[in-house]
Amino acid sequence: MTEPNNQSTQHNPVGRFMVAVGAIIELEGTGKILLNKRSSKLDWHPNEWEIMYGRIDQHEGPVNGLKREIREETGLTDIKVGEVLRVWHIYRGQEESAQNELIGITYHVTTKQEEVTISDEHDEFGWFEPEEAMKMINIEGIRVDVEGYVNRVGNK
Repeated sequence: MTEPNNQSTQHNPVGRFMVAVGAIIELEGTGKILLNKRSSKLDWHPNEWEIMYGRIDQHEGPVNGLKREIREETGLTDIKVGEVLRVWHIYRGQEESAQNELIGITYHVTTKQEEVTISDEHDEFGWFEPEEAMKMINIEGIRVDVEGYVNRVGNK
């Protein structure tokens, strides 16, 4: 393996990874956040409650990708993208390989739209108090995102 040469990116080996965006979507004026229940047909974390996540496309910026993913998964179009709550890293699946490597950015998003139209990736949705949401979420990384939201945004 070639040692990285920070003098020139031309000599550094190029890796491969996916970039995802996530959102804790808050319904303005209520303090409630949106959770979606993953479809039982999915291969990764079926039937688990989650906040909105999705992978961005090649040549798509994180905020534009976030807006697209929110529209596709929830039907929400009247949103305000706020601060970044967390940047994270996981391997999607059991194998720690470049094909499964994922870098993620979770944002705080607000909306006045209460009506949600879920995609076929989800079976249910609901607006929940953050404390109630924490009881429903079993996936550690998602719990960390909601805790971060409560600690940074919920106390303002």
